[in-house]
Amino acid sequence: MKKVLALFLTTMMILSTCATSVSAMTFTDLAENHWAYSNVQTLVNDGTVKGYEDGSFRPSGTVTRAEFVKMLGVSSVVREFSYSDVPADHWAYTYVMAANFPEDNTNLFKPDTPITRGLVAELLWRRAGQPQDIFMPSIITSQYKKNPTAAAWVYATGLIRGDGDGINLRLANTLTRAEAATLIIRARSANDATGVFADIVDQNILVNFYNGLNLFDNAPYVPTATITNGEMARAALRIGKEQHNLAISAAPNFEHAYAKETYTVFNALGKTKIDAAFANKAATFGDTVAALSYQFIDKAHNVPVYGDKTDSLSSMTAMMNVCLTFAKNAGIISLKEDLNAPITVRDFTVICLLFDHVIGSQSAITTDPHPATAFVKKDQSLLLTAESYGDYQVRVAEISALYMTAFNDMEKTPKETYDFAREYSSILMTILQHLKSSLSQKATVRLTYYPSLVCKNLNGYTMRIACDIVSMDGAKAFSELFTVKQGMAGADTMLSQGDRVYFDLATGSNISSVSMSSENAYVDQIVMIVPAK
Repeated sequence: MKKVLALFLTTMMILSTCATSVSAMTFTDLAENHWAYSNVQTLVNDGTVKGYEDGSFRPSGTVTRAEFVKMLGVSSVVREFSYSDVPADHWAYTYVMAANFPEDNTNLFKPDTPITRGLVAELLWRRAGQPQDIFMPSIITSQYKKNPTAAAWVYATGLIRGDGDGINLRLANTLTRAEAATLIIRARSANDATGVFADIVDQNILVNFYNGLNLFDNAPYVPTATITNGEMARAALRIGKEQHNLAISAAPNFEHAYAKETYTVFNALGKTKIDAAFANKAATFGDTVAALSYQFIDKAHNVPVYGDKTDSLSSMTAMMNVCLTFAKNAGIISLKEDLNAPITVRDFTVICLLFDHVIGSQSAITTDPHPATAFVKKDQSLLLTAESYGDYQVRVAEISALYMTAFNDMEKTPKETYDFAREYSSILMTILQHLKSSLSQKATVRLTYYPSLVCKNLNGYTMRIACDIVSMDGAKAFSELFTVKQGMAGADTMLSQGDRVYFDLATGSNISSVSMSSENAYVDQIVMIVPAK
């Protein structure tokens, strides 16, 4: 069988090199003005597309694995033995056997299963000769862990870049027959794999991300502008300390508006000549990446593995080497960049965005006890969107649905309250700790606080929190557990062990001390309930 198949494949390949244009095939559902018409007709001429017996092509139909490899045509790689679910008389057998399909341990091809965009990316990459040495940040390559290089290649060449945002490739999704035909034809001329993430990502996402972090005191986003070492140091520390109004104890021996920040950041990186002139100097790409790497690691609650060094960076300080190597290993940079070039606002924003993806620039705080601190904190990343965050300073991706519901009786928006909510989180958390303790006879709960979801109300503050029912005997009405506002909708909603409920907790009074009880607190509204699985 293998000899017969090899002969057939040889014949197919010879014919494909000698093929001449043939008349277009008419499909009942594919007009000449259809966006994929010419690509489909090219595959018709190649002999890999014939359509269905009823004369249709079904351009909007979901393409299966078997259909895609037939449309793709045969490769020079022939599988040694048949798949257990594709017999020799299967209509796509020849194409399946010569698809150069990635192997697993099942010996199953699953011919009728819709093919994913990720698998299409890998097959096209294989047909292109499996090009290597293509750098794309981990925000792209992590979307296809089976073959990150294939994901980098289809992104760099422009074959697959998502729905215009330049981030979400949707590699787990399926695709239509028309899309499949178009990708196959486009891949034949995809020789330029020089695309750069910073150029491809929707620039409105960068603007929104920059404005959300607000590391430069509401300065407008000017992508080509440079920043000084002092400005960069303050911005980096605001990430590391999770504070806008920094409290720094350093006592540098020079006067400058950014003296404390500059000394703190660069002293940690092992720099020795730190003075006013250095603070005024344009920050370099390498110094900025190292500083952000250090501060994101310092901020991380789930601390990543770091400590490796790169031989080619041996002339730098040990900490600079460690920080830049971490950035490379995390898929932030390739180390092929010009480390001495001045950093621009756009590149600074991109680097922050990539670190936010890997570590997270935000924190959620839970009432779980922590051996070293009062509460457990969890790293969270921002929602990457071209749409403004509106009344919120930032929106966290993991809880993006919570920003859709408006707060009641709002005096100041969450955007106006954001810095306060972060810097005074320990006080607001004492209210949640008291609330948790007051429930101990009825249920064991875990309460989670989100600084981006706090607003000033007419009589204190309102916190949109998560409550996990960790353990509880039987079901209880919401109002049996919590004090609710009179007439609140959903007060009689039944809760059970394992449920998670999001609600707005009003403090009932203004902050008057470093520790507050939940005595005056009440639930203003239920936002969402996620039942136990």
